[in-house]
Amino acid sequence: MANRGHLPRDPHLQVGSRLKASLPALTLALTLIASSAPAEAASKSPTPKATARATTTAKPTAKPTVKPTEKATATTKATATTKATAKPSAKPTPTKKTVIKKKKKAKVTVTPSPKPVWPPKGFSVEGEVYAKVPTAKELVSLISANTYLEKQIKECTKFICGAVRVAAENGCIWWQVVALVSDGQGNKLGELTKSFAGSKSKEFKTLLLISPEALEKGGAAKVTSVICNHVDRDPAVPGSGYAKY
Repeated sequence: MANRGHLPRDPHLQVGSRLKASLPALTLALTLIASSAPAEAASKSPTPKATARATTTAKPTAKPTVKPTEKATATTKATATTKATAKPSAKPTPTKKTVIKKKKKAKVTVTPSPKPVWPPKGFSVEGEVYAKVPTAKELVSLISANTYLEKQIKECTKFICGAVRVAAENGCIWWQVVALVSDGQGNKLGELTKSFAGSKSKEFKTLLLISPEALEKGGAAKVTSVICNHVDRDPAVPGSGYAKY
């Protein structure tokens, strides 16, 4: 662990680095009437009688005069009046087609989140390595934007935890953090060493440390050292551990 210096603001936090070597009818009905005379009238002989002839002068029958009925007359007059008064119908006015204008969808502009200022302010620094222990308000904001941390933080209702925000100008292959675990009264319980995945150049990461110590009586895990490693971790050497006092 390289300890290249301390800032007067946080004299307990040491930062450093290990460099690498090499998407749908008439019916007509016709009536025929036929009549015939009785047969006995034809067999008797007629008795002659004096008959007086009467001369009848037939007067010609006057032809009936057909007068139009009131209804017919009224109908005729009404028809004549209708024809006289009827005005030529007006030409239909062509209807205009209603043009439906489609509303243009508003474009949604996605504004990328601003890049962190570099070099970051309020961080302890040692060479290319930057580290800062976040306040409770800053930690709540950081956790709400990170699903992984949101799952992890539930453990901190049972165990004593600590957190640190880190970044390195040239990136790191892996990170290692050391914290001192104490109870509510400030008594030292042990030292926690935790290893984390690496980060890209100037990438900020929030590292959460969960100790095996119960939170029943309160307590804290105070970060004392942050190391940015530029060489692969040796699998033979444990990257994490807890040394109880």
